[in-house]
Amino acid sequence: MSSLKNITDYVELVCQQIRWKKARARVSVEMKCHIEDGRDFYIAQGLDEKAATHQAIADTGDATQLGTDFDRVHRPKPQWGMLGAVVAFLALGIVLSLLIHDGGDLQRRLVFTAIGIVVMLAAYFVDFTVLGRRPMTVLFVFLALIFLSLGTFTSHSPILALTFPLFLAICIYQLKIRGYLGISIICIGFFVLMIIAGSGTVFNTHFFVTGMAIFLVAIWKNWFGVNKIIGSLIALVPFYIVTIISIIWGNPARAAAIINPASDPLGFGFQSVMTRLALSYSNFVGHGGFPRQFPYPFTFDPSLNPYVTSLADFLPDATSNLLLTLIIYRYGWLAFMVIMAAILGFIAIGFMRCFKQRSGLGFLVSFAVMATFTFQVVTYVLINLGIGISPISLPLISPGNAATVVNMGLIGFMLSVFRTGELETDEGVAKSVPPRDSVFD
Repeated sequence: MSSLKNITDYVELVCQQIRWKKARARVSVEMKCHIEDGRDFYIAQGLDEKAATHQAIADTGDATQLGTDFDRVHRPKPQWGMLGAVVAFLALGIVLSLLIHDGGDLQRRLVFTAIGIVVMLAAYFVDFTVLGRRPMTVLFVFLALIFLSLGTFTSHSPILALTFPLFLAICIYQLKIRGYLGISIICIGFFVLMIIAGSGTVFNTHFFVTGMAIFLVAIWKNWFGVNKIIGSLIALVPFYIVTIISIIWGNPARAAAIINPASDPLGFGFQSVMTRLALSYSNFVGHGGFPRQFPYPFTFDPSLNPYVTSLADFLPDATSNLLLTLIIYRYGWLAFMVIMAAILGFIAIGFMRCFKQRSGLGFLVSFAVMATFTFQVVTYVLINLGIGISPISLPLISPGNAATVVNMGLIGFMLSVFRTGELETDEGVAKSVPPRDSVFD
């Protein structure tokens, strides 16, 4: 017992020098293990327990200096770069809003942007492991969000479906060792969430694509301990069911318009046809312009002005859903390429940091957020290039107050993972000190 007390006192003195409280527990466990290994090594060499303990502690070094060294190493990693990128995207969205349609309801947008920043910072500074340690609390909050998503309180509630992939990731984390039972339970929950997201809607598609990506990655990482192919086939059951329902109750004309907008140019394909037309008259740099005689089958005469200065006049929801198309038409393809380069850079960095996470929870949370962000970007860009029917939003940039707040909250959780996730592993303790051979040689 005396040796344990001596080791404990030494480790406590080391940990007192570490300002990041979360790191103290990890360092304490590792330090005790290494010193006890050293003690046992010296006991095996013939020393008594007290002398072996003293020598092991002496080999480890001065407690104050060692603690100071640990303090320099174990600190949260502020995500200033990604936080700056988020603020830059928000500022870009406001600037584009002013340039494209005179700001719209600028005051309302600024208010929701401020709310979004508060939500993001709250998620950023919270310990993301609470999502795994308090599943019942998370479930209660999520059920409240589902209640909102049914349209009880707000017309913007479908945007809350953007949180579904994150909740699915938490469910996978809780059930990842349950084998086929865990996969089956998640499939049932998956299907229920798809129904809530809205059958046939873009939110349903979003949740299916991002949720299925998370689910399949977990299966192929062998977290469920099942045959990967069989597990993947079971995971795809909700897809089979929804596909059959979509075939029975779907709209063939709408599906055909996605593939070939010209098949219904004045109906479902109108937006895509007009978008492609606008892009065809855009320049690499500078303002594009339609000819004076507008192409058949549309009748639009820009009068004496050789340029169509407001595509919003004939493109439905252009200032929200087709912001990139307006930018291309007014400022050229180069402006579009610069914006996309910045967005793709953010996505690339996000995924790289995601795959560096050593804990299952950290990986699932960050992967869910990045998948949600990326799907929104992909669908938004496609519709702005004349492919598809309707997007959700261009995260942080396009108008959409509710989407901005939800996306910023999700990004806050992701950055919380990147800020403190280095101490988390699947076993809950990251390596804090060198192996014994380098300490006790």
